[in-house]
Amino acid sequence: MLDEVDLALVDALQINPRASWTALADVLELAPITLARRWQRLTDAGAAWITVALGNSSAKGATIEFACAPGTELRVAEQLAELPHAITVGVTTGEYQVFALVMAPTLGAISNVLLRTLPVPAEVTKVRSHVFGSTFGGIIWRLGVMNRSQAEQVREAVGPRPREIRPFGAADRALFLALGHDGRRSYASLAAELNTSPQAVKRRLDRLRRHGDIAFRCDVARPLAGWHAMALLWLAVPDTEVQRIGKSLGGWPETRHCAAVASPTNLGLIVGLRSLNHLDDLLIRIAHDHPEAKVVDRKLVLRTTKVHGRILDDEGRSARVVPVDPWAALPT
Repeated sequence: MLDEVDLALVDALQINPRASWTALADVLELAPITLARRWQRLTDAGAAWITVALGNSSAKGATIEFACAPGTELRVAEQLAELPHAITVGVTTGEYQVFALVMAPTLGAISNVLLRTLPVPAEVTKVRSHVFGSTFGGIIWRLGVMNRSQAEQVREAVGPRPREIRPFGAADRALFLALGHDGRRSYASLAAELNTSPQAVKRRLDRLRRHGDIAFRCDVARPLAGWHAMALLWLAVPDTEVQRIGKSLGGWPETRHCAAVASPTNLGLIVGLRSLNHLDDLLIRIAHDHPEAKVVDRKLVLRTTKVHGRILDDEGRSARVVPVDPWAALPT
């Protein structure tokens, strides 16, 4: 388990993933060099990491489920985890034992994956997909260790949305991919790779963040922080209530992914759990807060093989990186 200082450091970086050690020093009451060394130790051990993600409004994709021959589930999940546009992969209970969250920049790219390029291992017997056009939450989540006053000191003012809305272009994609291994890479390091200036990199990142195209996220080996399991829930809600209920569930601290999907169950939800009893509590809370929502299917995630580009070991630590690349789904 991580100690209290490690947890506070991770929580601070979940609030402001690219904050300087100097900015965090007063809040965490440690010297900047001490924070830098602790973070290096955590990343070297695969216990915590920072990466870049598409924002909620930019996130398009599909949750794809695979039914597998007995005993082949983990092998199938490991094969799917190598896809750069499969951002998260896990093994679950139920009839469809493997799921993959596939991201793509356009509906056409999603169609291309589902109809042409998705590799279906020989052990798979059935496949079903649930396409989503945006997400309601879960891209950014927090341990919630810091109190409100500390969190406000750490929080960064991103600034207003830009007046001019620009399409996500080739230079934006290159910057996104350059951040795939380490979301805290310096402006100078990024500029050297992209053949531009640090100031230009900072301006581009600031614009993408203000527009909501991208977000930085700090993740952690969840069992080391007390989050020992996950669950995948499929809900059926009245069409007129999808947005309201989705935004509500997307804001829960347990939520890791929430999206409206085009399928008979029109809301998909992935939640982090501290225990099996925690799942019971969440189901009761859904029934109490949203009685019009019906949980049609619930699955316990037995093993998470990949979380947002990180291949995980049995303890949930980052073993290596397959950088997220939604554009890999585009037709060639």
